[in-house]
Amino acid sequence: MRIERVLAVSRLLLSLTCLFSWLIRPAQFSYRFGLALLLLYVACSITLLLRLEIKGMGQRFAVWAQANDLTWPALLCLLANVTQRPFFVLFLFATISAAFRWGLAETVATAGFSVALLLVQPWIAAHSPTALQDSASFGQDPIRLAMQCIFLFTAGVLLGFLAEAEKELRADVALTNRLLALARTGNRFSSVLQSVLTELGQVLCGTTVYEVVAQSSTGRAFRWELSAGAHPSIQSIEIPPAAQASDLMADYPHTFYMHRSHGEHACSVTAIDEEGRRLDTAQTDSFAMPIAEAESVLVVSHDMGRDWSGRLVIVNAKLGRRREPKLRFLQDVMRQVAPALYSVYLVWEFRSRANATERARVARELHDTTIQSLIGIEMQLDVLRRRSDYSQQAAELDRIQGLLRQEVLNLRELMQTMRPVDIGPHQFLDFIADLVERFSRDTGIAVRFISELREVTLPAATCRELVRIVQESLVNIRKHSGGHSAVARFASQDGLWKLVINDDGNGFPFAGRFTLAELDALRRGPAVIKERVRAIGGDMVIESTPGHGSRLEITIPQKGYELYG
Repeated sequence: MRIERVLAVSRLLLSLTCLFSWLIRPAQFSYRFGLALLLLYVACSITLLLRLEIKGMGQRFAVWAQANDLTWPALLCLLANVTQRPFFVLFLFATISAAFRWGLAETVATAGFSVALLLVQPWIAAHSPTALQDSASFGQDPIRLAMQCIFLFTAGVLLGFLAEAEKELRADVALTNRLLALARTGNRFSSVLQSVLTELGQVLCGTTVYEVVAQSSTGRAFRWELSAGAHPSIQSIEIPPAAQASDLMADYPHTFYMHRSHGEHACSVTAIDEEGRRLDTAQTDSFAMPIAEAESVLVVSHDMGRDWSGRLVIVNAKLGRRREPKLRFLQDVMRQVAPALYSVYLVWEFRSRANATERARVARELHDTTIQSLIGIEMQLDVLRRRSDYSQQAAELDRIQGLLRQEVLNLRELMQTMRPVDIGPHQFLDFIADLVERFSRDTGIAVRFISELREVTLPAATCRELVRIVQESLVNIRKHSGGHSAVARFASQDGLWKLVINDDGNGFPFAGRFTLAELDALRRGPAVIKERVRAIGGDMVIESTPGHGSRLEITIPQKGYELYG
């Protein structure tokens, strides 16, 4: 809108200048006809300016304005020699307008069309009246006309290159600003990363976008991948140590674009180092396509703080012909966006730790004050019940004591839920065993934990989610099932981690065997457990027989999912 307004005002000034020139030095042929054309040109310029100010830019306004800028100089140059009139400048104005509006191709096309109009005028004038032939532009020196045509076309090419460079610069700045705007520290890390990867995938037309990161302090590596579908989400998969070198592309250049050419195994590589210097062909010929099924791969390395380093990978990206400048641009973009992403991650991490610290403080307060007071009241009621001589009072005291015992158990379960679980795979089995033993001791429900494994290699986040699932399952057994015994079993089978919990209680209010998808469709099953199972990329099956207990079976792929934000 701003560019069109500037062009509209300039067009009006040029038309007035042409009119003033015509009034000062009128041509010998058809003075009134030329004056009428110039007045129409001024009127059209005013109309375009008013149309722009009143109604704004429409879909075809720029096309009509460009056609107007080419039509009037073509008509006016027929009336006077272009060396004596400023009408030739109008062709240059049309070329400048195309450069402002579009890019290289449109600007060069406008200049070529202007040159064609100048060159075709002799043929037009040859079929015109004799008086017109004497005053038309073709009557000037052919060498001068050729020089003007060369100047006009050369100016169009130069202006087109400048317009294309400015257009790319504006697009690059806009992309960088959009990515930095998406990386707002107030949002969740997973949603920010999803937005950034989605934006990059759309701009570069990639079919798959993911981020591979390595943590230097722990030696662990993860792949943050944007899932496909109508509602994409971020899935973080821990990379096994044996596959880290290949997934991180350790032997490949810092930033590169590779695509297949001239055959299935032949690849063309454009690569730059960390400083943005182009790598020679001899340094990249030995590299094979890192993703076998991909037609092209774009990889940009970057750092995220002192502890994290990563690579942005876009599969089947389209980079165009000017690959080296675009690689440098993407390298600069990631240098700005990666620290912003790391800041979002740190804020989320600090917030999570602050929340965990606050929950631990509340849990300590509950344990040190409320629970101790309730236990003391329960003991006093037990003493009064034993001393009471009346059976009715003893029964009432027994009921109150039972209520207090239930509330103590509820508070203890709430306290355990609020207390942060900071465990890894080495403490996982022992923690579950202690959790089950403590629950059995507090509630009187006979619960056993059986592990078919001596050690596990689960990610820490998955261990924490499984502990919460066991806690929630035990709470449901105590509150709802009415069972007297239960068994929790953990095993490994067919590339899956398997957690099974059986109880002899009342079962769920439905009969049969249902998967997680079926439970979601029926809107049945424990909502909290289902949410946690989905969070770790697992599956769940519930087998229920009302009056005869239930069986909860959870399976998790051994490739290791991890959650961030």
